[in-house]
Amino acid sequence: MEKSLRFRFNKLSAVQPNTSISEARQRLGELQKHVQLSKDIESAISVAAKDLRKVAAPAGQPFIFTNNIEINEQLVRSALSRCDDVKYRPFRAGKAKALLVYLGGLTDTNKLEKTVIECLTGRLGRNQSFGDVAEITNLLITAANVTVVTKPTEVITNILKGNPLLLIDGISDAVSIDAAKYEKRQISKAENEDVSKGPHDAFNETLSDNIALVRRRTKDPDLKVEIFEIGSRTQTSVALLYVDDIVKPELVDAVRNQLLSIYIDRVILAANIEEFLSNRVWNPFPQVLSTERPDKTVAGLYEGRISIIVDNSPAVMILPVSLQDFLQTVDDYTQRPAVASIMRFTRYLSALIAIFLPALYVSIVSYHPGMLPPGLAFAIAELRARTPFPALLEVLLMEGLLEIFQEAIIRLPQKLAAAAGVVGALVIGTTVVEAALVNALLVVVIALTGLASFSMPSYTFGMALRFFRVPVLIAASMLGLYGVVISFILLIVFLCSLRSYGESYLGDLFDITLIADWKDGLVRLPAKFLTSRPKRLGPQDRTRQGVED
Repeated sequence: MEKSLRFRFNKLSAVQPNTSISEARQRLGELQKHVQLSKDIESAISVAAKDLRKVAAPAGQPFIFTNNIEINEQLVRSALSRCDDVKYRPFRAGKAKALLVYLGGLTDTNKLEKTVIECLTGRLGRNQSFGDVAEITNLLITAANVTVVTKPTEVITNILKGNPLLLIDGISDAVSIDAAKYEKRQISKAENEDVSKGPHDAFNETLSDNIALVRRRTKDPDLKVEIFEIGSRTQTSVALLYVDDIVKPELVDAVRNQLLSIYIDRVILAANIEEFLSNRVWNPFPQVLSTERPDKTVAGLYEGRISIIVDNSPAVMILPVSLQDFLQTVDDYTQRPAVASIMRFTRYLSALIAIFLPALYVSIVSYHPGMLPPGLAFAIAELRARTPFPALLEVLLMEGLLEIFQEAIIRLPQKLAAAAGVVGALVIGTTVVEAALVNALLVVVIALTGLASFSMPSYTFGMALRFFRVPVLIAASMLGLYGVVISFILLIVFLCSLRSYGESYLGDLFDITLIADWKDGLVRLPAKFLTSRPKRLGPQDRTRQGVED
């Protein structure tokens, strides 16, 4: 039996036909050819790598570090040629040559001296050497954060971020040390969102400080921070913040994918990112809420929203948002509920005045003077008899003067803005009336319109109201009150069509299914009634306090 088995295993032709054997031989030959080809490719790659190591790469081109520090220095100098702010600090670490490459002005040289140079020169004797890069990072250097980098792009990027690069003769790996130091503005008072009660600290232009301001207000481990690099040239850090067990997962995925899909060479301002987060680029209404207040940011996170912090920008973006978010302030939650509700109602009324008051003036004066009391109608007719222009041109003239006045006040330095305010008041309030260009009643109407737009908590939202003022004015001049009503309906339809990451821009204003959210909308009920988070945001955990109703 054993002999038969040995015979069968030794003679493949006895159990397989000739065609199968020839096919197997053919495939074996092809396999040998592939093996030989892979060896040739490996040999070619090795030769190319050796050639790359011998010659310094041109600036901006990839390179490969060697274990020769002189060649490595030449590679870095070539990649950072004509960058005079890059400093090179040679020294000896034991019996090996070492080199520190850092960016002047962005590196803490005192920290670099204590945690790197003193450690390597003080702990190693003149003739002492070390084994590998792990011994350097784990035992010798005392810096808090030390990483080994091998990719050329990471090497150059770390240097330009202010993190010094350590090169040692005999080791082909580079060591990046966290010793960046930025000149930054100190945390100061919020200039555009000041409050009568509550905290006064505001974000600055440093990403780490802004994240720390948020972390300081909550010790929740479910608060997640994801940091991305956006901008092929600037490589600006952008942080995505959310509360993991509250926010809707689909929202996080949508915003993360949107950020990762941004292909741009530079990110200078948060507005560069904001435009990519809006689904309608020609929409004048903002679809992202910008704030400089950490407390407002944390409040949004615990409602189920997402915050985006861009390095070098003090404005933090919050989304998704609705129209009512632009009409609320932090003061609404520091005042008594009745007072806060009146303040909110006043802002809604001011928003309508900012858009429709000039149009109402034109429509009533031009088409419907009979709606006015006789005494007022005769007084307006007498005033208008002194002006040479029709009502529409009068309003457009005053609107133009008001816009110029507003831009001058905003752009001028603070000391000159007060003087410009006096000049503007004299020109708009007195001179144009005395010159009989417009009537005094129109000056009052335009002044009230300007004050209404200034009362908006969000400057960008106030700008959107100013944008719609002119189309409504033209419709009123053509159709009278019918034009005003039609414009109002079209505006509501347009707002209903807007979405902010799946959420309606009008929020719960006209949705009866979201009646639970009305507690903190047009009015604000006392805190004991605000037991649940906004339903329209779809939070995973709706309970905010007590038992969910």
